[in-house]
Amino acid sequence: MTPTNLFLNWTQVAFTPTGGSALSINLVESIDFDPGGQLLPHSSDAARYPVAMVNHMNNPKATVHTANVAKINTLSPGSRGTFQAVLNDALNGDVVGSGAIKYVLNNAVVQNNPSHAQHQQYGKGSVTYLAYSSDGVTSPLSATVL
Repeated sequence: MTPTNLFLNWTQVAFTPTGGSALSINLVESIDFDPGGQLLPHSSDAARYPVAMVNHMNNPKATVHTANVAKINTLSPGSRGTFQAVLNDALNGDVVGSGAIKYVLNNAVVQNNPSHAQHQQYGKGSVTYLAYSSDGVTSPLSATVL
């Protein structure tokens, strides 16, 4: 199969707490993966603009937006584990060779899981995961083409 390089819908969305079983998250409306790059500019003397800029730190995170408020309410802030999701190839789905992208956030920690609802609308919520590196060098966020 030939990957389309077009992506549509999320599957295999799950959080696996450390020492626990995978908790599948359905009714997913969107997911944001952010490598969290932080740039540090340098200027001195009479410079009006930075003369150097480096990525001095990364603080990766993922946020899931879902209509399954009951599911995300089971995730307590501070819970640790692994979060994963697959962004499907538009025509080929999420199988090996499809071109889909599998994201994995290791050492994920639940930051927050707010929810909201209003009259005559579906309730919605989100869960945000921050992550840390085990060795300070290896990124906890990976994206692998299937």
